[in-house]
Amino acid sequence: MPIEQAMVGKDGTETARPEDYVHKDEEEAEGDPTSPSRWWFSSTLFPLIAATFGPLSSGFGIGALVMDWVIIVNPSSTESTGIDIPNPDWLDAINAISLFTSVAANLMLLSHMTGRVSFPVSQPATIILYYITSFLLIGLVVAAPAHLDLPAGEVRTFSQAYYYAIIAAAVTFILGSMMVITASGVYIGRYSRDFKLTMSQRTLIFQTTTFIGYILAAGAVYSKVEGWDYLDGVYYVDVTILTIGFGDFSPKTHLGRSLLFPMAVGGILFLGLIIASIRTLVLERGTKKVTVRMLEKARQKALKKGDLSSGTIQIRPGRKRNIAKGTTSELGRREQEFNIMREVQQKAGRTNSLIALSVSAGAAFILWFVGAAVFQQAELDSQGWSYFEALYFTYVSLLTVGYGDFYPQTNSGKPAFVFWSLLALPTLTVLIGSIGDSISEGIGELTLWIGKHLPEKSGALKDLKGEANKSKKEDGGGFQEAKPPGFMSDGAGIDEGSQSAGSHKEEDAKAQNDVQSAGKAGRHYRRYLIMRQIKTTVQQMDATPPRQYSYAEWTWILKLLGEDESSTEKHRSAEATEDAEDAGHPDSKSWSWLGQNSPLMSGEDEPKWVLQRLMDLLEKDLKDEGDEHNDNETQKGLDELNNKH
Repeated sequence: MPIEQAMVGKDGTETARPEDYVHKDEEEAEGDPTSPSRWWFSSTLFPLIAATFGPLSSGFGIGALVMDWVIIVNPSSTESTGIDIPNPDWLDAINAISLFTSVAANLMLLSHMTGRVSFPVSQPATIILYYITSFLLIGLVVAAPAHLDLPAGEVRTFSQAYYYAIIAAAVTFILGSMMVITASGVYIGRYSRDFKLTMSQRTLIFQTTTFIGYILAAGAVYSKVEGWDYLDGVYYVDVTILTIGFGDFSPKTHLGRSLLFPMAVGGILFLGLIIASIRTLVLERGTKKVTVRMLEKARQKALKKGDLSSGTIQIRPGRKRNIAKGTTSELGRREQEFNIMREVQQKAGRTNSLIALSVSAGAAFILWFVGAAVFQQAELDSQGWSYFEALYFTYVSLLTVGYGDFYPQTNSGKPAFVFWSLLALPTLTVLIGSIGDSISEGIGELTLWIGKHLPEKSGALKDLKGEANKSKKEDGGGFQEAKPPGFMSDGAGIDEGSQSAGSHKEEDAKAQNDVQSAGKAGRHYRRYLIMRQIKTTVQQMDATPPRQYSYAEWTWILKLLGEDESSTEKHRSAEATEDAEDAGHPDSKSWSWLGQNSPLMSGEDEPKWVLQRLMDLLEKDLKDEGDEHNDNETQKGLDELNNKH
């Protein structure tokens, strides 16, 4: 497949048109630099959040159903020791209906994601069922204080089930609102109505559903074994699995202590798997989309802030780069464009890392401070917590230290803690991972800087520089400096020690000459070179961090794909990469390293991009030869038939 076909996939404008975006699947939308990030959030992230948190809302709906809502308490004792007042039949019936609609909404959403129910049927049904669930629970919560009977002269309070209903109502209302936003985007033509779950997304939803079921089931077992209320058992299992361990609940029976061994290990493993999946799907997939969009913004800003008439590009304030005009070859000009684009990539990457770290930190701090405010209000009358004490409690809980000097005792505090902890601890774990990634990236850059700038001296500095250079070579840095075989006729700059240029130097020179010819042998040599490059690229697919090719390597790869970097035939200048990209260029397949059609703007890892194009090219080449062979055989048969007559 020609290189121009591989590179021209976007419309060339700065912002995607809705009619273009609506036909893209999820991965295409992620990799499109012209599509706003908010479309990805509403089209992909919102349905995924709904499918993941739907089981959580249903789990809290179960908690609201299994226990009575009102208890009589002794003012001198804790709320958990009160006497239950049976629920009226109408409350249990409406509560059961709300649980049914919650489960039905989740099933309808998953049915659409798995392609079993069409969007026009599933999306309205999901939204309606979520809102029915929420409004039924809200109605019960509002009506309960006035319509639940209570013996005269007794002190009444609400049980944990009442507060589970409040949380379930709030969660389902938020999920329904997210689905409204998603549906609105579809109906106004912003993105596709089809959302198909990938295997990793299915895995996350299955893990979340199983984890919630695991907590509810383990809570039921411990409430039976230890004689606790059911929701106290759920609270105990939550505190145990999250490795907080306040000590307010602990098994006293031999059976309960024996069951702790498998229960704790299984729950912790579940939690680890879910955190890993959340990091992959939400952070890394979301980061990919944000990275692509940030790169596009950085590219546009660099071009707009510079002086394109003089070839000046402004990477950032105080740092400019020039593209020489008329004083260098086309190959040199293209290399300058490439190097500038690499700097733009680095700037966008640093900005994106900062955004990811800021979002993770912001979410953790919000959960910390807002959680403290909630717990302070919940425990104010019972334990008289100040806001600082609540802040201390949430901090100790976030770090899973669990001293046990502060812990929730009220019927409102325990459900709030179960919900808060299931959000806060995975969020903190993701934050720690983001901090670790940033530190690791900084150390890597420092190591490479040391290898480049430290002088050659004896002692520790020399050893440090040697380790830095070794690290650079292991990351592919040594090969990046090499010029691959065949891109210069005299072989200058070829690294004799590299795999591609060492033992194959003479063979490649011969092959390159044959490729220039139109003969059959030239075609076979070209396929040989393509296959060998495919083999090399496959080995680079799993590199960490992802492999980035040097300009010399890209020159060789593009030549294999049918383009010559030293020719101006399919190139355009940096001036033509903005709003008027096609102006003066009747051939819309021309491209610039600083344009939207640049391979560096694809949003894919470079080895993946290269491998796909090489495979497409080889497939097309083999198909063309097969078609030629069939045509020749057909013509030969016709000629023989004509000769007989």
